[in-house]
Amino acid sequence: MLTSSNAVTPRERSEFLQQVGDLVRQAEELGLSAALSDAPRRRKPGLAIDLQFFRSAADGRLRPVSGLKALRPLGDSWEASDPRHRWGSVDGAVTFEMLRAAPRPASARPVTAAMARPVGAAPRGAGLVAAAVGVRCANARDDVQTVQLLLNLCGEARRVVLPEGPLKPDGAFGRKTADAVMAFQHAALGPAAVDGRVDPGGTTLRSLCESLPELLAPRCLALLCLRAADADITEFAPRLREVLAARAIHTPLRQAHFLAQIGHESGEFRFRAEIASGQAYEGRQGLGNTQPGDGQRFKGRGLIQLTGRANYAEYGRDIGREAALLKQPQLVETDPALCVDVAGWFWGKRKLNALADADDLNTLTKRINGGFNGLDDRRRLLLRAKSLLGI
Repeated sequence: MLTSSNAVTPRERSEFLQQVGDLVRQAEELGLSAALSDAPRRRKPGLAIDLQFFRSAADGRLRPVSGLKALRPLGDSWEASDPRHRWGSVDGAVTFEMLRAAPRPASARPVTAAMARPVGAAPRGAGLVAAAVGVRCANARDDVQTVQLLLNLCGEARRVVLPEGPLKPDGAFGRKTADAVMAFQHAALGPAAVDGRVDPGGTTLRSLCESLPELLAPRCLALLCLRAADADITEFAPRLREVLAARAIHTPLRQAHFLAQIGHESGEFRFRAEIASGQAYEGRQGLGNTQPGDGQRFKGRGLIQLTGRANYAEYGRDIGREAALLKQPQLVETDPALCVDVAGWFWGKRKLNALADADDLNTLTKRINGGFNGLDDRRRLLLRAKSLLGI
């Protein structure tokens, strides 16, 4: 239910509804559906809306999401976006308010540009292709694979009938890909637009990207991490959604930086543990490797490469499994839930959301890696993530 006091102006009401729209879109990014609650209640001066949230269960039915803990990322984002905003739970519904009373004190958390959804942002996917794809074009592997994946998405959305069915996204531009590009142009843009080319920022690319799913859908993650196996993406996607919600990684900029960093650290979801043996960490007191064999036993594992006995112990304590992880540290690699969760834990422990809000790739990389190893690749993944988010 939407309620307002008599003192609210039409402009304030319009502003509030736009902010609620942003909130609902953020909920959708977290895999939640929102519905109005019709429970009447008395209000403070200002505007308020009561919402109920649902999540799809394995049987396809919508199940209500109860408890503020699961919805805290939405509440934190709501309060961060405007000093007049408050949220809370009343009679099973979640209330989001815009008060007309005195704003929160100046000592409260400031609003940053990264905490709000960008206004006038670029179309999603605008920067996914670096050079032209088509006959007598550069046809770089990543660009061709991106176009192939986008064409398959458009085929699934029934925007085009691909002449020979879904393409194999192998990054090789051949006759099947050329025919599919022209079929899409004819179906989506009209006969006059058929030239067999997909140019960076061009009309064909923009139209292809109209079928992009939300960021954490497996098909979209495949566009972010082109080298990832479908099985790994399918396994990690729901767990990533949970971690982003639990660690308040709920703004587009935070999500872009988080996914870029774990994408690089894991070789685009291909490696759940570092390839090296870990012998180089042997005897490293700073990592807590005090016993013979600790270097190899506690080598880097998980999507952000947890390393060292001390870090395994700390993570284990925080999740109530210290003894198990010290006895079987390989669980961080073999258990998909832990493999993803440890990345969110590390992100939260190092307070990396603040660096993501500042769009500070260099400092963020140093905080994770201890230096700037792989900075160019992290930047490449960050640009792709931003493009998929439209920022």
